[in-house]
Amino acid sequence: MLYFEHILKERPVIAAVKTLKDLESIPEKKIAAIFVLGGNIFNLPKIVETAIELDKLVFLHIDLVKGIGKDKYGMKYLAEEVGIDGIVTTKNYLIKAAKKYDLITIQRLFILDSSAFETGVNIIKSSKPDLVEVLPGLILPHIISDLRQKLKLPIIAGGLIKNKEQLKNILQTEILAVSTSSKDLWEFKV
Repeated sequence: MLYFEHILKERPVIAAVKTLKDLESIPEKKIAAIFVLGGNIFNLPKIVETAIELDKLVFLHIDLVKGIGKDKYGMKYLAEEVGIDGIVTTKNYLIKAAKKYDLITIQRLFILDSSAFETGVNIIKSSKPDLVEVLPGLILPHIISDLRQKLKLPIIAGGLIKNKEQLKNILQTEILAVSTSSKDLWEFKV
């Protein structure tokens, strides 16, 4: 986990990919980690294998993958057979299951209003993930101080970040990294 935080401080943009073809666009030295946002039990091993060959840490958004059980056996398969480094999920029980297999856990938190903020904070405190990904990322500059007071976890911004100015603005806050599917932003240099 400390290694993961260290490399994200150096290379804070995380490439969010949906297909094997997306991996072809990843800049070799600027991206350290990949969020896989889809796939199925048949193509996932090839996606992960390709990402590992690119020397990237691989995190699977387990909620978006088809054909893999969302239970302890699914986690065991992903950790031991597929070889992912961690998961991204909105579900508490998957955070707990993934921790049993030493996977790094990232819980997605959608903050739509103040009620969702409070509910999300309570969920995060209960599930105890390693990191939190806040969506939409564009709101982080406005809520980061409130969020930091309530959560003492590394924070990743994600969602709706479309240009370099937005990315730069978010990276100037107290966050660890930004995940984005925008290939133009994968080239961003801190």
